[in-house]
Amino acid sequence: MDESVRLERDPVCGMMVDEWAHQVVHRGVGYAFCSLQCRERFVSAPGLYVGRKLLAPKQKGMELIKRRRMEFGVPLTQAQFVELNDALLSMMGVMTLRSVEVMVDAGCDLQRSGSETGMTVSIKAAEVSYDLLQATALQLERKIVTLNATLSNEWGEKLQRDFIHYLEQCELDDLAIRPGAQAKRDGRTRHAAFSFQRAA
Repeated sequence: MDESVRLERDPVCGMMVDEWAHQVVHRGVGYAFCSLQCRERFVSAPGLYVGRKLLAPKQKGMELIKRRRMEFGVPLTQAQFVELNDALLSMMGVMTLRSVEVMVDAGCDLQRSGSETGMTVSIKAAEVSYDLLQATALQLERKIVTLNATLSNEWGEKLQRDFIHYLEQCELDDLAIRPGAQAKRDGRTRHAAFSFQRAA
């Protein structure tokens, strides 16, 4: 390894990376990332990963483990699921992926189904576990679409996905450290104490 290469810790996943890899400057400090995924997570909410006076949730070692079920518009074959499994597990923060299988009537073509019953297994959904500080449901869905798998377009499924995106963003926004947030909190506390004393 080249001695002149300086390594830095990716603030999102903790991996050691070249100091110039996918670099972003935030508040005058340069940060390097192992992938565009980690860079995207950091840029969307730096207060989740770095803090100066207060430690950010990631600096405290926090993990937000989520488990989601994603329904496919068209069931996947085993081979397609293996490809999807490899791609999603290569993403930072994705821990497990489990298939939800359904038996499908293959019709009269017994050679294609490979069984006497004429039934074949298709994968209609996947259950994925991930750390929300490293990956979001929206990033997972984008990855699924790049692999030519389709997510269910039923209005209930689309509404549920949008609601999950909203809930995840709210949860991340609530955790993020914002510049001056501690001063505002202290001001509210003092004001509330002052109001309480006057009422008493």
